[in-house]
Amino acid sequence: MQKKSKVGAWLAQLNDSTEKFGTWPWFRAYLLIILGTALYVGADLIFAYPYNLAPGGVGGLSNVLNVLFPWKVSYYYYMMNVPLFILGFIILGPRFGIKTLVSVGVSFIVIYAVEITWGYKPLIHIGELFSSDPTANLQGTDTGWLSQTLLRVDQENLGREPFWFIPDYMLNTVIAGVIYGIGIGMIFKAGATSGGSDIISMIIHKYTHISLGTLVIIVDTLISCTSFLINHDVRFPIYSIILVYIEGKVIDMIVKPPKKEEEIKQEAKAA
Repeated sequence: MQKKSKVGAWLAQLNDSTEKFGTWPWFRAYLLIILGTALYVGADLIFAYPYNLAPGGVGGLSNVLNVLFPWKVSYYYYMMNVPLFILGFIILGPRFGIKTLVSVGVSFIVIYAVEITWGYKPLIHIGELFSSDPTANLQGTDTGWLSQTLLRVDQENLGREPFWFIPDYMLNTVIAGVIYGIGIGMIFKAGATSGGSDIISMIIHKYTHISLGTLVIIVDTLISCTSFLINHDVRFPIYSIILVYIEGKVIDMIVKPPKKEEEIKQEAKAA
């Protein structure tokens, strides 16, 4: 009987009086999940992957694995997400699981759509995208800086030719961090996660009450260090960590907005 009561209490979490099906709170929650997922997934493929960055999470780790062992970002993404999703479903409850399942489902659609339409082209770069190595037909020592600066992005797994571009690391990192933070923050605000390491962050948050933004910074920073495996250049993990830090701060601003001046005054009077 006790076991049945525990199962019943677990399933009872599906009945949320604040988000009844078809009401504005219900619609708002799933709208946040869909828009937030589209933002962070798009940022991952358009800002992070072309720059060999691993901004934490399963998405970042998928980027690293796809460079080391070319397959598809989407395949790696789901291979790692399934066991973490099951863990979150058990610990955080079925309502969380359903919302996260929606986020994971939307992410798959967005990843697939971006891969077949846009590919892995960066949105931010200096000058044009080159369809062939621009240093191949150049001679002289003056081309040394260019060959060291250029980034090559392979798209063989998408059936496309590779391309080269001159990166703008800092601008790309800052914009990516803001978009990541807005996207993940919207998903957290709706009571879900994007899957992957965010599930780990939310589980830890449940028992420690450390802010979700701080947990994202801690967990994703560890994963960001794997970008060193792609290119033994210390810049890549550093830029990845900067991205994660910006993301975490933006997440906290969205999940728990700064108090207004009136609220601060009321709390001061009450004290």
